[in-house]
Amino acid sequence: MKEASTLLLFDIDGTLVDTGGAGLVSLEAGFFEAFPACFGTSFPPLELGGATDSGVVMSLFEHFGLVDTPEHRRRFYQCYTESLSFHLRQFSIEGRGYVLPGVKELLNVLSGDDSQELAVLTGNVQAGAWIKLRHFDLDHYFTHGAFGCDHHDRNQLGPIARERALQACGRDFPPERIVVIGDTPKDIACARALGARVFAVATGAATRMELEAAGPDALLDDFSDTEEVLIALAELIRSAEPR
Repeated sequence: MKEASTLLLFDIDGTLVDTGGAGLVSLEAGFFEAFPACFGTSFPPLELGGATDSGVVMSLFEHFGLVDTPEHRRRFYQCYTESLSFHLRQFSIEGRGYVLPGVKELLNVLSGDDSQELAVLTGNVQAGAWIKLRHFDLDHYFTHGAFGCDHHDRNQLGPIARERALQACGRDFPPERIVVIGDTPKDIACARALGARVFAVATGAATRMELEAAGPDALLDDFSDTEEVLIALAELIRSAEPR
């Protein structure tokens, strides 16, 4: 049985993959399919970097004057995820959307290391997260995590991911043995709220300067050099160990 000592929590969009904009297109298409009476009203601009799907839903319901009910959410999520599956396939045919540099090589190495437990910590609703991971053939690296449907506040997702890792692995991971890996200042804030370490990568919407200002423990432009990433990750984990 795997005896992992470190929990690595990966964001998805901008960290593992670039969907080519399929997520935003699917949000809009799915919303108007779920609530056709709203069609004709302008769709609001959305800042998706580091956002949670449930937070986005709250803002959309407020914008369109809809009551936030479980039934409305269920209807929206169903239409959104169906739209997401369609647009990911369509964008793929058009040559849009890809796994970010070095990601598969890195996950191959980490998944073969018994000292590391891999999970996701993402703003995507759970069904949407697995749709994206399956589409890009990354789903087999993960079995659990925390998702945007678990809480609208990203800073509340860390404890949920930690609890699910406990259920999956039969052991607790103290915050100093957890690394959040993401591409936005909100990923960094999420890690800090948990008391975890944070490894930032500048492959998403945030610039390197913006990430540096948020104070990550490690920062790289991308994951293209697997050895460089592993060295930086090992140093980050080592720095958290008691002296």
